[in-house]
Amino acid sequence: MKLNCIAVDDDPDNLEVISEYLSKFDNYRLLKTFTDPIKALEFLNQQERTDYLFMDVEMPQMSGLELSTLIRDKAEYLIFTTAHAQYALDAFDIRADAFLLKPYSFSRFAQVLSGLSVKRPVSIKNPEGFFFIKNRNEKSKLVKIRYDEIIAIESIQNYITIYIPEKTVVAHLTLSKIKDILKPWQCFVQIHRCFIISKHHIEEIDNNLVRMKNNIWITIGENYKNELNHFIGTNTIKTGSRV
Repeated sequence: MKLNCIAVDDDPDNLEVISEYLSKFDNYRLLKTFTDPIKALEFLNQQERTDYLFMDVEMPQMSGLELSTLIRDKAEYLIFTTAHAQYALDAFDIRADAFLLKPYSFSRFAQVLSGLSVKRPVSIKNPEGFFFIKNRNEKSKLVKIRYDEIIAIESIQNYITIYIPEKTVVAHLTLSKIKDILKPWQCFVQIHRCFIISKHHIEEIDNNLVRMKNNIWITIGENYKNELNHFIGTNTIKTGSRV
């Protein structure tokens, strides 16, 4: 499947460079180019999402930095292209994924794409709310896992243990990959460097310990407290006596 790319630059010559470089790859397709950032904004607002967005910084009417704040969620990867190195810090403040300083060579361009393709998250588009995975506990038999049944996921080296009611599934997968797969499901939160849990299956919280539905206790890691504390705070009924 080809990855869709959109490029925005007020200089047509720079767009031609991007077009030429992308044509050397089989799996990238330049879907659209724009010299006018306003027209780019109108087009992107009508799209669900594109894979790669190449964005110049200095443009008339609207800068690339200004435009990117409006359409950042429309691109999986945002790559700024500019002749001015001083914009690099501003670019990464807007969650840019890469920065190409003009004039850039094809090797530099290819290096950036290669680096981003390695980081590209695993995605599962499944409207049924489940996935299949090989269970090492059952001689790698494929088992069906429903997202709403997942209580917790534990990471041990390059394997994960998925805790579901009355069963555990062990799979050859890293915690970072399963975390990417779970991203669309807001009920999951990482509370320890080795644990992701479902907020729907929390039974009890005792200081820095969480007891899950399957009766396992998990320590809340110091670096992971904020998100869980926010969830607890917004879902806690405050009690007290009136005198």
